[in-house]
Amino acid sequence: MIRTQVIPFLIVLIFITQSFSLSTNNSINQFEENNSNIDERYSIEYTDNHTTVEIGPSSRKAILEMPGGHNTSYKLPLVVALHGFTNSGSFVSSYFDLIESVHKNGHLLLRPDGSYSATGQRYWNATDACCNIWNEDVDDVSWLTVLINEAITYHGADPEGIILVGHSNGGFMAHRMACERGDMIRAAISLAGATYSDFNDCQNTGHPNILQIHGTLDSVIQYDGGSLFGGNYPSAPQTVNYWANRSECDASLTLIDELDIISPSGQNDTIEYEYLNCNFGNRVSLWKIPDGGHLPAVSSASDDDFAETILNWGLTGYSPDSDGDGFRDDVDDFPHDPLENQDSDGDGVGDNSDAFPNDSTETVDSDDDGVGDNSDAFPNDSTETVDSDNDGVGDNSDEFPNDSTETVDSDNDGVGDNSDEFPDDSTEISDTDRDGIGDNSDVFPLNPNEHLDTDSDGVGDNS
Repeated sequence: MIRTQVIPFLIVLIFITQSFSLSTNNSINQFEENNSNIDERYSIEYTDNHTTVEIGPSSRKAILEMPGGHNTSYKLPLVVALHGFTNSGSFVSSYFDLIESVHKNGHLLLRPDGSYSATGQRYWNATDACCNIWNEDVDDVSWLTVLINEAITYHGADPEGIILVGHSNGGFMAHRMACERGDMIRAAISLAGATYSDFNDCQNTGHPNILQIHGTLDSVIQYDGGSLFGGNYPSAPQTVNYWANRSECDASLTLIDELDIISPSGQNDTIEYEYLNCNFGNRVSLWKIPDGGHLPAVSSASDDDFAETILNWGLTGYSPDSDGDGFRDDVDDFPHDPLENQDSDGDGVGDNSDAFPNDSTETVDSDDDGVGDNSDAFPNDSTETVDSDNDGVGDNSDEFPNDSTETVDSDNDGVGDNSDEFPDDSTEISDTDRDGIGDNSDVFPLNPNEHLDTDSDGVGDNS
């Protein structure tokens, strides 16, 4: 009974996927260099010189693709591309323009392949409707979890930025992962997939962002719901309604906008609805494609670049740690400086470098005297900070700190050396008649020819 249901379905799907593959650009490794980043969140300019590695257990590997310039110390979001029935991770990544997006939008890309069925078709063991036709013992949830954790541990995937993007059977799988690994993924994005018909089968492990994209004329996975292989699946509106109820969102969808995500560009082709005000802070949305089929020609060349648009949506609430210092950009005053994270006084200099982190007028204390260079008249002299009379001599050294004409009083007579005609004689300061004898000792201070009057008769000794 099962086999008679399966064969026509396989023929339709294989025909659709093969015909679409022929129209897709075969050179999936050649892309324009475009270093614009999602919402300009990243400062590193990634390139299309990608690095690919195999990760996962030896019995079942998957390809992880990283942008040129990726440093594993600087975590990037991880996009997991889940293919449709009979397809591959490489195909769905190309279909969604996710390979080019790796360097364009700055993320890692995991391209896993589903298991081969008894008749040689790749599939995901997602829900009872799709698509473990032969009831094989395959635990895709555990395998994908291992891959994600390995990407996080060894390849610089950001655990706060895990997004699953799936088409058809891959969309079903994205929904299942949201059920069973809702605590580890930020978003599940499904094109032409669905969740469980009985949502009680969906474990409640978290509240990721949920986006369901669906064409109203999809004849394979119907917009209004249906059944496959003896299992039912809900409609696209019911799928998001289940998630909205779990997330305690508004009771009804709100019309948000219209989008242009399908080629050719130039006209809006998708209606965006959303359940607003979810109590868990997540988003639940439905993007309805009127007259859209099972494989709409989503494109990065459309006015709303498909890959960038869905990733921006999926990363709602996400803040990267662009400099890898352990502080996410939304709380890091210096998101691109791994040595700084806080600027307490708002002066543009980080607290770690700022000698005065709570004083916005000062940042440096070159002589370590506790006075900032901006306020220190002698920034390189730890013994001086102030020059009250602006004579170039610090107040600590200046015996006349308020007299710009004096700095030293060598004989400590209270008269500065510049004014003291006898700077080394504390008993004299003036020599009015310029005879070399100080006025205090000169009996005739106004007569340069006399200075002594030994007999005190009023006549100088010389006369």
